[in-house]
Amino acid sequence: MSHHGPVTSESERRPSTLAAALVGVVATVVYAIVALLQILVWNPEAAVPGSAAADVWRAVGEAHQGPPNAFVVGVIAMGPLLAVVLFVVYTVTGAGVWNTVAGYLGLLVAGLPGYFVASFGPGMGLADTYGISGGDFSPGGGVLLAVSMLSVIGLVAIFVGAAMRSRRERAELLHPENVS
Repeated sequence: MSHHGPVTSESERRPSTLAAALVGVVATVVYAIVALLQILVWNPEAAVPGSAAADVWRAVGEAHQGPPNAFVVGVIAMGPLLAVVLFVVYTVTGAGVWNTVAGYLGLLVAGLPGYFVASFGPGMGLADTYGISGGDFSPGGGVLLAVSMLSVIGLVAIFVGAAMRSRRERAELLHPENVS
């Protein structure tokens, strides 16, 4: 152990990074699935109680209000696609575990604006067809919001921890006699 803290070899770091990246991919895919279900199934069924999502979207289409299309799926699919790209980058480069975790937390934070963009058109279609608000009627959107906000908190914790560690390491470099 040096005065800079424990030294981690690449072989020790790699399994942790791989595990963090795998969890990140799974979390991002689950987030995307919840977002799609919220937009395409849960929200329309909650907005028009007693109707199946297919019937709701058929009515939206018949009213010429633009039911969901490939744009919705494309926007939501960007999250899992980026998660796989990050997986490759982090595992090939041997990135540290905290960098990997931070990257995936950032992706989960970015999921919220992605969800908003993807759900805006379908929400307006529901609103215009049924004379209701274009907001969320089922709790799926709140779950996505909670995950994204918790991810912000996680990112802040990682950044604060890194700053504190950096400050401690600088102090140890300047004053090695104070290190026990």
